[in-house]
Amino acid sequence: MTNMTYKPYNHSQIESKWQKVWEEKGLNKTDLKNAKKPFYNLMMYPYPSAEGLHVGNMYAFTVADIYGRFKRLQGYDVFEPIGLDGFGIHSENYALKTGKHPKDHAAATEINFYRQLHKIGCMYDWSKTVETYNPNYYKWTQWLFVQMFNAGLAYRGKSNVNFCPKCKTVLSDEQVIDEKCERCSTVVEKKEMEAWFIRITNYAEKLLAGHNNINWDNKVKIAQKNWIGKKEGVLVNFGEVEIFTTRIDTILGANFVVLTPNHKLAGKIKTVINPATNKEIPVFVDEYVLDSVGTGAIMGVPAYDERDKTFALKNNLPIETDFELVPDIKIGKKMTIYHLRDWLISRQRYWGAPIPMINCPKCGWSAVPEKDLPVLLPDITDYVPEGNGKGPLDKHAEFYKTTCPKCGGEAKRETDVCDTFLDSSWYELRYPSVGINDQPFDKELTKKWLPVDMYTGGPEHAVLHLMYFRFVAMVLHDLGFIPFSEPCKNFFAHGMLIKNGAKISKSKGNVINPDEYIDKYGADALRLYLMFMGPAGQGGDFTDRGMDGMRRWVERVYRIISEQMKNPPRPSGEVEVESTLNRLIRKAGVDFESRHYNTTIAKMMEFINLITAENLSLSADQIKKFLIILAPFAPHLSEELWSNLSKDSIHLQNWPEVGEIKENVAVIAVMINGKLRSTVPAGDQQTVEKLAREKISSWLTNKQIKKVVFVPGKVINFVV
Repeated sequence: MTNMTYKPYNHSQIESKWQKVWEEKGLNKTDLKNAKKPFYNLMMYPYPSAEGLHVGNMYAFTVADIYGRFKRLQGYDVFEPIGLDGFGIHSENYALKTGKHPKDHAAATEINFYRQLHKIGCMYDWSKTVETYNPNYYKWTQWLFVQMFNAGLAYRGKSNVNFCPKCKTVLSDEQVIDEKCERCSTVVEKKEMEAWFIRITNYAEKLLAGHNNINWDNKVKIAQKNWIGKKEGVLVNFGEVEIFTTRIDTILGANFVVLTPNHKLAGKIKTVINPATNKEIPVFVDEYVLDSVGTGAIMGVPAYDERDKTFALKNNLPIETDFELVPDIKIGKKMTIYHLRDWLISRQRYWGAPIPMINCPKCGWSAVPEKDLPVLLPDITDYVPEGNGKGPLDKHAEFYKTTCPKCGGEAKRETDVCDTFLDSSWYELRYPSVGINDQPFDKELTKKWLPVDMYTGGPEHAVLHLMYFRFVAMVLHDLGFIPFSEPCKNFFAHGMLIKNGAKISKSKGNVINPDEYIDKYGADALRLYLMFMGPAGQGGDFTDRGMDGMRRWVERVYRIISEQMKNPPRPSGEVEVESTLNRLIRKAGVDFESRHYNTTIAKMMEFINLITAENLSLSADQIKKFLIILAPFAPHLSEELWSNLSKDSIHLQNWPEVGEIKENVAVIAVMINGKLRSTVPAGDQQTVEKLAREKISSWLTNKQIKKVVFVPGKVINFVV
């Protein structure tokens, strides 16, 4: 260590300085071709919120970034990209609200979003950004659709679809939450329309089986399993009505049938014959029977189903219990059904990738040839959806008039655009190949970097996004484009932030702008506080008081470490210091893998308390080890302090080895008015009090001790 002086901690200067240095030196860039130990650290594709980042977003990004920084310190060549999932209803609705053109809105949002992401201090490779609305990207989204069409996995069909009257477009089943649009919370309607579907149902069994080969959070696996909803049972004809049941053994107790309101026979038949009893039983129509389950018809057995019982009581129907269960009854045919439905990707909107299909009166539907991709989204001013079953592009002959790729005759382009979930279903493949425009993803780079080593995302997308994410990888594998069928090896679901007991969201009006906190407290203090609230898988409750406390701790670390480096150190000779530091290193290594970042931060606080309480001196090596542990949480602060010890960046160092750990001697915490001031060996009160008074004599100068509180084996507290 060298003689030095230090100034009060100025986060604005320090953070902006080091962010500039990192970019100039390309510290965050990864040599993708020559990496010897690749580690792909991916954050779930973020929607570019029009208002910019909120603290909940920053929480998620920080969880992922800390882990990536840890893996880099372990010697991995970490690739951590970022981009914007900027196509889709979420962005378009805001553009409509503000009167901006979606294209202009996207450009402004991109600038603001990336500005904020820079301020966080994450180690993103800014040379590899991917935006869904960039033609260099959606060209390959269209290519993906064409591959599925050619393979028989994409088709146009008529179906009873979910329609949002406010967004004025169809929605997939996954975008309907409690019968409401997930984007605007409007109650959806059922409409019969033609639309484009993808046969994800063909992959139901592969999606289920694949869970055995991936290290994902069990909650996510269960959510997907439930959504796929595999059921094995029997298909039985009750006269004209086909019914699927998993409880064929109860058929002798079936004394009524209920149809969904959308069933083709709803209101047209009054009775059917139970094939097991040959008895005539009544037929009802009720919304408790769902279109998406089975055949849209159920046999009512009120003795064995609570919903059937409730319906029977409501309609004064008998609840028969005196019947035989016959598990091996020979009736109907065995069948496996799924809750999963084919993926509806058509949107009657403007802001999305045009579906690359052409309809010819003679030849029918044909895919746009690859040489003609991308089908560019035109700049139009009348982009407001009308809700008539057709998208805004249908009003523009200059877009839809074309020639048939088969016969050369007059034909019409598809005027629907793709659901944004198709955009975000394959982006992990594109990141390493950004800049390569003659193919969607480079074969060698894909083989080297994929599947993703660690994927961090929100549990709310366990079905919405991750199912499609896995499905597309399986399709590309089966078509011979990639050598793996699962897109990522490990998935970590981060927790959610709350404020005043409520989830942070725009709809609740409790969004917290991180800019304000970064400007006031610094990015490092905010990163540390967010991770200190609890395990990263649980989230926490955000408070300004907590931020104040973490800022004070950051300033304390800066001051104490600076003071330790100011003069040549005294030989520590404290076994306790070295052992405590080694325990911290060991604990941190475990905590980083489990994302229990909060307990590592707590241990770092304890270490700093020990140093100050005992007035101990640290060696240069001990300081370096502590700063390396701090670095993933507070990259700017740690870099600033490290620069006084070495010319090389702290973020290029090696994770410290765990040294010798001496067994702890039982100690008593010595406090003054509840604040830790020192520790002494455990013993009886008389011995402990004598040693404690000696240790904290300087703290007691000119002060009168009013009371001494002694808890054997734990603490002695002097009340002054």
